[in-house]
Amino acid sequence: MEIRALAQQIDAISRRYAEVYGFERDADWLVLKLQEEVGELVQAWLAKTGRQRDKGHSPEEIDRRFALELADAVGMLLALAEATGVDIERAIDDKWLVWDRRVSQRAGEADAPERD
Repeated sequence: MEIRALAQQIDAISRRYAEVYGFERDADWLVLKLQEEVGELVQAWLAKTGRQRDKGHSPEEIDRRFALELADAVGMLLALAEATGVDIERAIDDKWLVWDRRVSQRAGEADAPERD
């Protein structure tokens, strides 16, 4: 699935969630919800790395919780991008993937013969 399609699907689910539970879902709420989800991700990471009590959960349950909290954080990030009109695929390309092109270009320059 492409990131943009995933963002649209998650945004639609988030909108329905807000309708069902009767609260205003604006950009401010999305940012705060993202922060909440990142906090839960940190808790799951602490459990996964043995720096928090296991609360009776098996290692498999702890791993699953970590994966789900990671999905929550990414989901809220994608919903925020969609709700605020950010083309997240382009933003990722501009911010992250550009480095791959730069490194490849520099590697090509390093392989080129020296010029006088």
